[in-house]
Amino acid sequence: MRKLLILVAIGAAAALLAACVRTREPSPLFVVSAMRGGDGCRVLVEGKRVTSEQLLEIGRRSASRRAVVIYSQGTPYRCIGGSIFTLQRAGLTSVDAVRWDG
Repeated sequence: MRKLLILVAIGAAAALLAACVRTREPSPLFVVSAMRGGDGCRVLVEGKRVTSEQLLEIGRRSASRRAVVIYSQGTPYRCIGGSIFTLQRAGLTSVDAVRWDG
């Protein structure tokens, strides 16, 4: 009886651990570039300038649920934050911001 209880406990622990393991590859990142553009912001997706409304639509259609906003030093926060907020509104579940000084 004791061995049976131990086996059941091990099986239950294994089932719980299996539920925590990622079983498929994560989706690719959706990459957005945000920068100062004259007196406003320039937001680029795949090298093309987009408006906030276009970014929202593109984000909604994206197969990815993860995004990164790449910005350079001196980019106004309203450009970075606006891009992040728009991607969150589009339903992306993870949005990061990374400074690139290249």
